[in-house]
Amino acid sequence: MKIAHINNISGIASIIAKEQRNHGHDVDIFVFNKMIHSQFGGIMVNYKSPFARWNLFKKLKEYEVWHYHYPYGSLKKSLERQNKEKVYLKHYHGSDLRGKYDNDFCLVSTPDLLQYSPNGKWLPTPIDIAEMNERAYSSLQMIDGTLENRGQVRIAHYPYYKNFQSTDYYTNTLLKLGSEKKCKIVEILRLPHSQALQAINSCDIVVGKILPDVGWFGKFELEGMALGKPVIAYVSDKLYAEYKPPIYRTTKESFKHDLEKLLEDTSERQRLGKEGLDYIRKFHSVEAVAKIVQESYNLLHSWS
Repeated sequence: MKIAHINNISGIASIIAKEQRNHGHDVDIFVFNKMIHSQFGGIMVNYKSPFARWNLFKKLKEYEVWHYHYPYGSLKKSLERQNKEKVYLKHYHGSDLRGKYDNDFCLVSTPDLLQYSPNGKWLPTPIDIAEMNERAYSSLQMIDGTLENRGQVRIAHYPYYKNFQSTDYYTNTLLKLGSEKKCKIVEILRLPHSQALQAINSCDIVVGKILPDVGWFGKFELEGMALGKPVIAYVSDKLYAEYKPPIYRTTKESFKHDLEKLLEDTSERQRLGKEGLDYIRKFHSVEAVAKIVQESYNLLHSWS
């Protein structure tokens, strides 16, 4: 198959494309954001340019499959007008679908999105464990010395909320614990992906998202699990009962208490680290995810 991935949210298209190429498919990735391009590669398109848009649509005619990540806006509408005789797969990743509705068959990156897509299918975010380990362990020397001689417990944290202050349930707690020398906070922000993995790998705990309106987590937390790190995050009761992810569950109200307990409980951290890696291998392996993607292409092709 000749496959075009359109957009590359969190590098997910890159991971899928690599496995697809291993199976003999001809795959390209088109991206529209300079930061995503610098982190994960792909063919950069300046969508603001009429000439670049014309070239993109001309190029896309060559592909059998249009796999569109984060489908929304004028590009989504243009593709839907021109997708005759194409396998056109919409792959939602969050706010492109959350609070909206799509009755078509589609893929969603997190199970909370299924409520907005009655005919959708959850595609677990793929994690290339072999590549992660190779990149994360490329240097034995970590930020503050070797893993065996670091002193304080280190906490990896991605402060996504710096652009959304209403969801900052972390700063006061992390500053207080840091000032009390109970841990050292390592912010994972604006780093190249390989450096981000090394920084996560140098830590003992990953602090994930607390999103009460979502109730799930993302690629950052999954990468922590794949590196054998215990992850603390919010997972709703409903989604936890259905999927049982190995997350140390917390809430915005109980975060400080829960994090202090996890800091003190070495055996619990070890248990979560092992179960997290097992969970990634079982549900988020590249091979398993690529198989679901191919089945989705085949299904859409049978309907065309």
